Amino acid sequence: MTMNETLMWKEINESAAGCRAAKAKNTNVISDLVRAVKKKKVSGVVIAARGTSDHAGVFAKYLIETYCGVPVSLAAPSVYTVYEGALCLKNQLVIGLSQSGRAADAMEVLSRARACGAVTAAITNEPESPMASCAEFHLDCSMGPEKSVAATKTFIGELYLVLSLVAKWSGNTLLRNELKHIPQVIEKTYKQAEIVEQAAGRYRFIHDSFVLGRGFAFPIALEFALKTQETCYIRSRGYATSDFYHGPVAQISDGTPVFQFALGEKLTEDSVKMIDRLHQAGGDVFVFTQDAAILAKADSGVLLPECDEICAVFAASAAMQMFACALSTLRGLNPDNPRGLSKVTITK
Repeated sequence: MTMNETLMWKEINESAAGCRAAKAKNTNVISDLVRAVKKKKVSGVVIAARGTSDHAGVFAKYLIETYCGVPVSLAAPSVYTVYEGALCLKNQLVIGLSQSGRAADAMEVLSRARACGAVTAAITNEPESPMASCAEFHLDCSMGPEKSVAATKTFIGELYLVLSLVAKWSGNTLLRNELKHIPQVIEKTYKQAEIVEQAAGRYRFIHDSFVLGRGFAFPIALEFALKTQETCYIRSRGYATSDFYHGPVAQISDGTPVFQFALGEKLTEDSVKMIDRLHQAGGDVFVFTQDAAILAKADSGVLLPECDEICAVFAASAAMQMFACALSTLRGLNPDNPRGLSKVTITK
């Protein structure tokens, strides 16, 4: 099986069209949601999600805190479902993220929050799902059916809707402009498929890896680690670049594979410093970046389309998904049906 024959590959290549559909479908409901948020004068945001959707939640945390100035926490659903805790969320915006809309423990957070007067919103790819019904507002990823077990286009859809919400809420002109360019940037990334597949071949036989990213790139690092875990059976661990100095860097030795997401001018110095540190320890560094100078310092990598940091998050998301798909098939695996996994995982 080649990567072009997989459902995962097909669905990755549907992400740009899905973003355009999501914009058309959700403009009005996002406006209504923002009005409700401002009327309630919310003092904080709580996000409930699992797995890939949880990584989209981390992206939401960075965006909302940076551009809306409101603190965001990631819910611990077990507080409700295991320990029967009760939180006062009256003046909060509580967002549930789930591509299937069937994440039972995340839904419990939403239901409890709505019952105590919070503004609640669900972001799913299934408008008729239980989660869509239990929230006051529903944002539809509009990506169409996703059949591969590995979530790809729905992850990008979640990122896009979170960004759309924050752009409207904050009124930030830069973010609004970024939204217009994202589909084209993703499409430009598709054209690098052959380069990505060739780059993946270098790592065909690895068993372990580390994945690093900082700021808006951190959730993409987490998601790439998950994608290589589930589709390639590689023991990958994702870290914030800044956290990696605090202990984990001691694990780097000759030939240790490290994948780094180096996105945005604000983090150029930080990215270069980490590459130098990894090389001093003997690490093999692969970068996803739109900066040719950073790419030149690494052992290998993918040069993303030239764009601003937020757009680069979407380019990097598409590129890392393509990389995981290519690496999986190069290892003789089927990324559409990883062992021991199903499309919908329900935890309570």
